[in-house]
Amino acid sequence: MARKNARKEGTGRTILLVDDSQEILESTRSLLEFEGHTVLTADNGPAALEILRQQDVELLLLDYFMPGMTGEEVVKELRTFNHQVQVVLQTGYSSERPPREMLARLDIQGYCDKSEGPENLLLWVDVGLKFAKQVRTLELSRQGLRYILDVTPDLHRIQPLEELLQGILLQIAGLVGTVNSFVAVKPGAMGKSPESDAFLAMVEEERDLVIHAGIGRFENETRVDKVLDPTQAQDVRESMRQGGVLRGSRTTTVPLRIGPTTIGVIFLDNAPSIPPENLEMLHVFANQAAVAVQNAQLYQMATLDPLTGVYARRFWEQMAVREIRTCFRFRHPVTIAVFDLDRFKNINDEHGHLIGDKALEMMGRILRSSSRSSDAIGRFGGDEFVAILPRTSQEGATVFANRVLRELESQEVAGSQGTFHLRSSIGLSTLLPHDFEMNSIPRPIPNGFFQHVLKTGFCRADRQVYASKKAGGQRFSIDEETDWPDPRLSANLPDAVFQTSILVQEEP
Repeated sequence: MARKNARKEGTGRTILLVDDSQEILESTRSLLEFEGHTVLTADNGPAALEILRQQDVELLLLDYFMPGMTGEEVVKELRTFNHQVQVVLQTGYSSERPPREMLARLDIQGYCDKSEGPENLLLWVDVGLKFAKQVRTLELSRQGLRYILDVTPDLHRIQPLEELLQGILLQIAGLVGTVNSFVAVKPGAMGKSPESDAFLAMVEEERDLVIHAGIGRFENETRVDKVLDPTQAQDVRESMRQGGVLRGSRTTTVPLRIGPTTIGVIFLDNAPSIPPENLEMLHVFANQAAVAVQNAQLYQMATLDPLTGVYARRFWEQMAVREIRTCFRFRHPVTIAVFDLDRFKNINDEHGHLIGDKALEMMGRILRSSSRSSDAIGRFGGDEFVAILPRTSQEGATVFANRVLRELESQEVAGSQGTFHLRSSIGLSTLLPHDFEMNSIPRPIPNGFFQHVLKTGFCRADRQVYASKKAGGQRFSIDEETDWPDPRLSANLPDAVFQTSILVQEEP
């Protein structure tokens, strides 16, 4: 049978005890440590303030009368840098100061007479710690709300879906500090760490969950049913069904929900215990993330070619006109590149159209990986691709084209008749920085002028594609650097959607 006076289990609460009497310090510390609290001590005001600046303290038990610096002076100094620490003043002369007036004036939580014994002190300690917990809960909620308000604009900016999903995991690490280590410390190198893992999955065609962004043991995984045990899988299904955060024995599941519809789930594995207030903020953040994910999906559907992952033709045209306008304004060179896969018809005939799609997908991936974030890559139609390269001279365009050709030579496509390398003919056309006197150009410059520049540059680059094919393919040809047409002679050009037919060439 356990003794009634056995030391209590640790509470995890920290108290700073300040008194100029060593005897009171020792006896009170023993009493509080017996209750399971962590107790720090100081015998004067300056020493107490130094501890308060360096340590995380929830409750301050402070002697009112001390030589050099009174308890009242300590509280006034404390409130200049910390308003959360709860304070209970202790004195043997409480009748000398009206308690209610002291509580209000010094913003403290208690005023305890030492002569009333340990039970009264423990009562004030319980009251002070309860207030401390409430204040911290409110502060965490306030910080969480502020965090959500701060990150929401970044969530809703236009960005690629995969980039958004990876960012959501990083934001979760910032919101729920208890799992920060496995998301933020060493991204990309955590696949070998078994301590904490996370993934973000989305529902595709109402069938199974597909992992789109993973950290830890879920990195590079795609199938949820292959990485979760039956209990974890059941937690995921239940969380999605209920639409609420679900805590397992060592996991946390957060649904991505828009109204009554759940579009995905965030799964945290081996996460330490998350406080209820943080779970609530996590749920609020997930709702914001779900809307951002849906918007990114809609944007992706409207702007990207679903097979190759590059911009769809109409959207690329808009991007290209915008970049040309910007290069004109700042007098930058700009290059237009056109790509045509060599003997693509033979690939379809010999290996089938599914392998042909696989070749187009690889071409899109190579162009994306070989370009800068400021470049815009598009699929113009069939096996023709285009790129607008702002701030790029002939020298820079040559570097880009060679990079693409090297990547094509290093990649293999597995076909029904064996593996093969992709080949492409590339045409380049570069506009030099102009020297027009900007004040002499009528404003606004019609959009039709920049569409005309795009069409002209495209046609020049397209002719170079034919030259590359005629020379045997798997090479690039570059047009002579050209000057901008005079915008003063193009004021009457109509605004019209850029329409140019790909020149039909005979395959060499």
